Amino acid sequence: MIITNREEVIDKAFGVFIKMNYEKASIITLAKACGLTKTGIVYYFPHKLDLFIAVADKYVLQMHKPENKFAVPADTLAEFIGQYVAGITSSMKRIVGLIGDSCSPHDCSPNFYYFHFLSQVRMYYPDIRQKIERVYRQDYELWEKVIQRAKENGEIRSDTDVKKAAAMFRQMFFGLSYEQSFLNGLNVDELAEHFHYIYSLLKA
Repeated sequence: MIITNREEVIDKAFGVFIKMNYEKASIITLAKACGLTKTGIVYYFPHKLDLFIAVADKYVLQMHKPENKFAVPADTLAEFIGQYVAGITSSMKRIVGLIGDSCSPHDCSPNFYYFHFLSQVRMYYPDIRQKIERVYRQDYELWEKVIQRAKENGEIRSDTDVKKAAAMFRQMFFGLSYEQSFLNGLNVDELAEHFHYIYSLLKA
């Protein structure tokens, strides 16, 4: 299939970068994945780093913004947990749809490849630390907002430490995601079970 617009180039390039180290992903390799000549891909992105940054912007910075996962947070913490897990499930399906889940020569899960891609972004995207910190902070603040409201409404215990509770949910997600990425990939049903257990500890 021949690529005809910038967004399609970004999507196809993501499939290359997520499974191949940045240094090894040549312009020729990227062009072939897009069905373009070298000249064709340079038309959209003059340098490989330009394309890599565009891919990272879309599949790291934009994908993880809370507002891109769900329009408005649910009214209760219990409902928000379901909403959050659904957002993760949707993102995972989107990634698998782009890179496939049955063509790994190393028996690696899509989640593993995504963590691999994140490490590449951290190494090669200029000044990425501040941008990632901002995205992470937005997610923590969203959890804190929902938990604070649940505390005020009597849904959870009045002695709940909002910041620590938010960290428990957030770090449960990242910890389980990373651990299971080395196996079969994140089990969202198991994640939901862990979330609900944390919720049961906070329940009023």
